[in-house]
Amino acid sequence: VEKQLIEEGTTREEVGREEFLRRAWAYKEQQGGFITTQLRSLGASADWSRERFTMDPDMSAGVVEAFVRLHEKGLVYRGEYMVNWAPTLKTAVSDLEVEYSEEEG
Repeated sequence: VEKQLIEEGTTREEVGREEFLRRAWAYKEQQGGFITTQLRSLGASADWSRERFTMDPDMSAGVVEAFVRLHEKGLVYRGEYMVNWAPTLKTAVSDLEVEYSEEEG
């Protein structure tokens, strides 16, 4: 969705939260089953009836609850550490999505 917006010359901030979420859900409807189909064709064994999307309201509430509990136990904290920051997207990026390069400096 972020790439689509960049191609359109706009940002998620410019389209607003509701429009961004509408596009995210539309993308999920269009592409959502692709990874599941790949996993099934590879022979992955799972209870597919329990498959969920991270933006489902119940899932989002569960994630918030989990982070609050972890924070209360002192297991999640804010501190100084390296993060892979995507300045264009204005968000952190997983180590798996980073293309590393060495630079002088």
